[in-house]
Amino acid sequence: MNCFPAGRNHGAGIDNVLFLQYDSNIITHEQVKRMCLNLIFPEDQQLFTVSELARACGVSRATLIRIEECGVLTPCRVNPETGYRYYNAYNAAQVGQYLLLQSLGLTREEIAEYYYQKKDGTTFLKAQREKLYRMLRVLEELEVRNRGVPGIFFSYIDLPEQTCFCLDAELSSPEEGERFFYKAHEQCIRNGFQLLGTEPLFGLSSDDWRIPSAPSGKPPKAIACIPVETRGKNDPRLTAFPAIHAFSGLAYGDYSMIGELSLRFWQEADARGIRPAGPARFYGLVAPYTGNHLSPERYCYRMVVPV
Repeated sequence: MNCFPAGRNHGAGIDNVLFLQYDSNIITHEQVKRMCLNLIFPEDQQLFTVSELARACGVSRATLIRIEECGVLTPCRVNPETGYRYYNAYNAAQVGQYLLLQSLGLTREEIAEYYYQKKDGTTFLKAQREKLYRMLRVLEELEVRNRGVPGIFFSYIDLPEQTCFCLDAELSSPEEGERFFYKAHEQCIRNGFQLLGTEPLFGLSSDDWRIPSAPSGKPPKAIACIPVETRGKNDPRLTAFPAIHAFSGLAYGDYSMIGELSLRFWQEADARGIRPAGPARFYGLVAPYTGNHLSPERYCYRMVVPV
């Protein structure tokens, strides 16, 4: 069997095949295409009605129609007289792909645009990756809280870029810090900023949350950072923080865990040879102002440093 291409590019695919010679028989270009397609979709393939496909995929007829409307699903055949739709096994696989992407939180429009590569997906993928990192952080926190055993757990995490409303003060105790952060939260709302609820507030400290603090005994200067939606706001109280890959220490327990977290965090960082690429951050993930329905021994904290 010999294949004669239409041009010089012999690897151009079936669309560029002019004719095929099998023994002494010449097969035309259209016949070649039909043969290739029949290898994928044989002529004796079984077709299914809307109801049959819906039942096989575990969705409603209305859902199939909506998937069609966004361009992800195209019936194998449509009866021109009755308008009845017929589907094949390939269509069932399309529906499966749609449901998979939908289970990840993608909208119909996003699936249609990015699964079929109608748009550049760089920005979209960045947003999805941030969602994934956020979910991993939250799951780690929930696992620690569900375990309910006081302790400190080390890992590496990724944090997104964000803009924060910032206020500073000198703090001498965790309780004073809680009151300060609560007031900073109040002031942020009072000033009309929209809170970025998907990211927790955090604090920076002039001593990088190292305990004990400065030998002078003067309380370290702390900065409360409240993540907000910027919407083009140009305010001196807003500070932009870049996305970071960070070493993390996650602690569970009452206020006594804060000192232990600070001490063991830096010991572990030094033991791993970590060189900070920026200031350390402290997160009161579950504390009085975020979980006042919980007893203190169930508080949760996180300390991170960019690496």
